[in-house]
Amino acid sequence: MKHFLLTIDVEDWFQVENLRPWFPMENWSSQESRIEASTRSILDMLGSKRDEQGNTLQATFFVLGWLAHRMPSLVREISAAGHEVASHGYSHQLCLGQPASELRRDLERSKKVLEDILGSAVHGYRAPSFSISREVLALIREAGYSYDASYNSFALNSRYGRLSADVYRRKGIAMDLGEGFYELPLSNLRIWGRSLPCSGGGYFRLLPEMVFKRAVQRILATQDAYHFYIHPWEVDPGQPMQNQIPVLSRFRHYVNLKETLPRLGNLLDSFLYCRFCSCRDYLESIGNSGN
Repeated sequence: MKHFLLTIDVEDWFQVENLRPWFPMENWSSQESRIEASTRSILDMLGSKRDEQGNTLQATFFVLGWLAHRMPSLVREISAAGHEVASHGYSHQLCLGQPASELRRDLERSKKVLEDILGSAVHGYRAPSFSISREVLALIREAGYSYDASYNSFALNSRYGRLSADVYRRKGIAMDLGEGFYELPLSNLRIWGRSLPCSGGGYFRLLPEMVFKRAVQRILATQDAYHFYIHPWEVDPGQPMQNQIPVLSRFRHYVNLKETLPRLGNLLDSFLYCRFCSCRDYLESIGNSGN
């Protein structure tokens, strides 16, 4: 059985790293929040679909702690729909470059906020802009998480963290970091020794649908799982336009927003032969299989 790991990074439009110079954290409370409606658009789509075995599509929602603190009902709604709730940190600060003491507080704070809302343990973490390192992963493990889902092997984005992935034992697509702690890398396509981005986000909005679909098919032909990510703001074409940001950043943020939700529906429909499961369920399945 092939697995499709659908992951959603729950952050509002003004919390995106490309917009941080114009929307610092101290100004977030004064911005128009659109996260509830856009997240529900994704929840509604998932709830309307079934895989070929008749099962509902499960996903993992990495929720920003700042939002969870203000919208606990949304966190409960995600969980009640059968999806895994995991942490996206509290303040959406890049992990790389943060003092260890500050990062540790952010990791612990976001985990506690979510667990207090849910009344159950939170197991997973995703770093803002995939900004991890071996040292950051050690802090994530120390904070009580059992897996991280932040490694993106695309080397041309300077914000993404770097790992020597080949040194770790593999279980499925997961990297076994020891002591019951795992890294779940995003899925990119390897061609001529290079990693090409096809795990979601802006690349999903930019590439032609058929090209993206064929890349996913190629990944699943050689691996047991495909790991995809998206943000709720990417399915919200009505969000405020920010004309003051540089042209390239503006293009990256707004390209094809009107098409993202139907594109997502088409992508899911193309892979309903897969098992759509949460990150935690996938890790449990490969652990039980002994792979």
